[in-house]
This record gives sequence, structure tokens and C-alpha cells, in this order.
Amino acid sequence: MTGRTIELTAADGHRSSAYLATPKGKKNKGAIVVAHEVFGVSPHVKGLADDYAAQGFLTIVPALWDRVAPGVQLGPTEEERLKGVEIRKKVSWGNILDDIAAARDAMRKQSKKVGIVGYCLGGDIAWAGASMQGFNAAVCYYGGAIAKLLHHTNTCPVMLHNGTADPWIPPEDETAIDAAGKPMMTIHKYAGIGHAFVNDSLPWRYHAETAKIARERTMAFFKKHLGS
Repeated sequence: MTGRTIELTAADGHRSSAYLATPKGKKNKGAIVVAHEVFGVSPHVKGLADDYAAQGFLTIVPALWDRVAPGVQLGPTEEERLKGVEIRKKVSWGNILDDIAAARDAMRKQSKKVGIVGYCLGGDIAWAGASMQGFNAAVCYYGGAIAKLLHHTNTCPVMLHNGTADPWIPPEDETAIDAAGKPMMTIHKYAGIGHAFVNDSLPWRYHAETAKIARERTMAFFKKHLGS
């Protein structure tokens, strides 16, 4: 696997950077767009992209904060998280989806099938991405706003990973998601698990066993829907 920084151009002409992880010595099994957390294109997210690439998926992480804070990399602290929240307020939802579309289109040039996966804020973005044409599968990890985005109807298979003790996904939101009855949707709920359980740069949130189970489910899901 090799990783490098490339440039993307959105439909509105905006140019942003992206981290591209390319499988090495393996047949391309499809492509994946990773929607990052509030921390931006962090070492943790690059590691996730590298892991997907190691499994044979061409993987890209668009830098969604480049429109207002080019090249920003935020650390795994509360102070840095709050900086990310302020950056997010300055980037419109439409611009985020424009940059996701640019990443999708770049992957479409190299792979017949493209999926999207996101974590936290990225989970919300992945849910919206699932309603965009051009994605063949979507995985959403603990997206705290999905219940407010149910007006988006997915056009591809979707998998959700939520912890039942996640304060950003209260029971009423889980009920709303369940009741929505969206097509082609699989929801995995992890009893007693909180938010950001995949993020090993946040040791007070990371839950290794749950992260492993969710990863296995995600990889199998992508192999099923993105494989040739």
C-alpha cells in the first residue's frame, strides 16, 4: 500500500487536497471515499484509509476543511475538536457534498464501483452520500445527525454502526431511524458502547473489540457490494 496527497477539483472550481491510499500488488476490489471526522484528514483517518487499501480498495480522503482552513490537521484533544467545530460552521453542507462528489468522480475514473464510509460527522456525510447517484454502498459510523437527515433516501445499500450508549445518538433518534424503514439498510447496535469507538487516538472512547467486529462487518459489506 502506498499513500500520497493529490488534488481534487469540485464542480464549482474549488481545488482541495486529498489523501489517496493505493493497494499494492493486489487487484483493485473497488474504491472507497472516506468522509473524515471533525479533526480533518488526521493521522487516524489516514490509517483507516491505509487499512482499506491493504484490503484491496483504492481509498481517498478528501480534505473537506480546505475551503476555509487549507492543510489543517487537528489533534485528538478537546481544544482541537472545538477548533474543528468552528471550522465546520464556516463550510456549507452543499460545499461538503460538492467535495465528496469530486472525490467520488475521481474514483469513478479508476474503478467501476465506489463506496463511501464516514465516522462521526463523516457518518452523517456518508448517509447523505448514500442518496447521491454514483455510490454503490455506504457505511456510517455513529453519525449523530442522521436522524435529522432522514429526508435523504439512500439509493444504495447502507450499513450503520451505532453504540447504544452514544450521547450523540439518543434513544429517540435511534427510534426515528428504525421507524424510517429506509430501503437496503442494515443497522448494527453495540450494547453499552459509546461514541467514536473506532478512534484509537482517543483512548477514553476507543473500544478495541467493538472496533474489530465493526471493521469485519464493514469489510465484508464492501467486498460484497463493490467487488466485480
